[in-house]
Amino acid sequence: MARQARVHRLPPEERRGQIVEAVLEVVAEYGVPEATIARIAKAADVSEGTLYVYFASRKEMLLAALESILGEMYELIDGTDGPDALSRLRNIEAAHSRQMSAGRGLLAYPWFEFIAAGPQVGLRDAVADTHKNAYQHLKNIIESGKAEGAIRADADSDRLAWGFYTVLWAENIAGMMGLREYLDDGHSAHILNLILADAGA
Repeated sequence: MARQARVHRLPPEERRGQIVEAVLEVVAEYGVPEATIARIAKAADVSEGTLYVYFASRKEMLLAALESILGEMYELIDGTDGPDALSRLRNIEAAHSRQMSAGRGLLAYPWFEFIAAGPQVGLRDAVADTHKNAYQHLKNIIESGKAEGAIRADADSDRLAWGFYTVLWAENIAGMMGLREYLDDGHSAHILNLILADAGA
């Protein structure tokens, strides 16, 4: 009874956020197929019934976790400034590299688990859409760089965005595998400079 009283004390949005955090934690540890309702409830410290007060199904919980990862991507991409588009792209990479080096890029673990989940899980399209949406935000920066004259007008925006994404993916993998030297010694920043050098106006 004491636990039940504690469950209802949090405001709904805060409780929902707590459950999403629990989903991310369970997915990171067990993978998407093994992110069971029982494990999610235990990680969130609520009853299984409480989960269904906030989410209609397990799939809805997983989709909310995906949205949370996308929100983190947006925060990194849209929340990083710079005097021009090229500087902004470099600053995004530097911020991402610092996060991964400091072990704060924890969303990389569930993100890769979502990617690795088989088609039978039913989330492949949602995972692809998450990637496409973040990619479009990067492409928008590149397009704005063309408009302001920082990036060559004839530069291939898609190729440049994919090249940038490749650097971030490599940083995710290096961070997950504990390869700090790749991040700390500036290897990823060097690769990014090679990609961007050709695009500068």
